[in-house]
Amino acid sequence: MDTPSWAQFLNSAFPTLSGEGFQIVAQPSDNYNCIAYAVGDFHNWWDNNPVRYWPAHAARSSGIESLVEVFAGLGFERCDDGSAEDGIQKIALYANSAGDWTHAAVQQPNGRWRSKMGGGPLIEHHSPESLSGGPYGEVHCIMRRRKRP
Repeated sequence: MDTPSWAQFLNSAFPTLSGEGFQIVAQPSDNYNCIAYAVGDFHNWWDNNPVRYWPAHAARSSGIESLVEVFAGLGFERCDDGSAEDGIQKIALYANSAGDWTHAAVQQPNGRWRSKMGGGPLIEHHSPESLSGGPYGEVHCIMRRRKRP
């Protein structure tokens, strides 16, 4: 899908995102996904599928608690909200109604959020809730850790 087609798809798939607006900040890539992007890995596709990368410290499961375990093992802890804090990196984890993890978004220093859309583009959006109500389900939790040098 080309970039304009991705923009049309995202506008139709995510009603809140469409209303708030978003910006495509990097072109589509199959090299990495949202989970990899959230940890700064641009060379692996992180997934609980046995043929994909998954950290050894976490259960290889589609359940959202497995994804929470991935990030907890990387130094993140749950927090109350997605407000920006100096020196803190925040991520939002999403789950569908079946309790399976679906997505991760990363807060930027300017307080906005970035999401790698599967094999699609990297987008910047207003808040974690910008993607709620679409294919990713809802925000399950926000996690935080001190920024690394």
